[in-house]
Amino acid sequence: MKKMLIATLLLISIMSFSQKRAYAVTKTPTPTVSTSPSKTPTTTPQSPTTEKLNEQISDLKERIASRVAQLKLVERRGIVGTVTDITDTQITLTDVLGNTRFADVDELTKFYPLKQSTSFGISDIKKGSRFGVLGLYNKQSRRILARFVNEMNIPKTIRGIIASVDAKNYSFIVVSEESRQTIVDVENTTKTSSYTKSAGLVKSGFSKISEKQNVIVTGFTDSKDKNKIIASRILLFPETEPNPLIKIPDNLINPNTEETVTPSTGSGKKLTPIK
Repeated sequence: MKKMLIATLLLISIMSFSQKRAYAVTKTPTPTVSTSPSKTPTTTPQSPTTEKLNEQISDLKERIASRVAQLKLVERRGIVGTVTDITDTQITLTDVLGNTRFADVDELTKFYPLKQSTSFGISDIKKGSRFGVLGLYNKQSRRILARFVNEMNIPKTIRGIIASVDAKNYSFIVVSEESRQTIVDVENTTKTSSYTKSAGLVKSGFSKISEKQNVIVTGFTDSKDKNKIIASRILLFPETEPNPLIKIPDNLINPNTEETVTPSTGSGKKLTPIK
């Protein structure tokens, strides 16, 4: 009986093992999917909109490069000079160094005269007047595109010999090496100094001004008389011999009438020429 039971259990174990083995062999494996990218690249064709956008970007780059090159040739600059010629679109000036400068004028240019005016323009500029121009200077063409044009009263300096003194009107006449006569008006704000070897530079006054003295005067041209300046500073040289290159003319400008008069003969009277 025991032998039969053992044989039955052994048979059951063998049958169970055979079924498991058969299941393992007949089971279909699950295929694996590769996630690695393809070795062959694919190109996406560009749409017409994308091509047009790229063309606009290229054009913009070229324009920016061209503009940068132009900016390297242009800088802000100002010049001051005397007007020698005027056209509808250009002002020609001579600067303090004697160089000729050209200023172009357009509809954006603004003009500022000495006296306030609402209608001042390029047609109101006169030859011989002094102006300052501020604008865009082109290094290649050496021209300036004017943005602001200001009329200026630039200080003027004259050197010469005092030919005549008018104590009543606080003025005197200076003759330069070019024989040019200039009337100098002395105001309350005028600063007068005198230079001597012993004392150096000292403060002086109108009473120390005398004929045949060497003098340097700095001032502003009178708007009503081009031969007269309003003195800001006067420097006298009382110990220096008069400049031998300067000759005092027989006829001097009359400060009051702007005519010429003959100097005094020594009798206390002045002789005026017969008209």
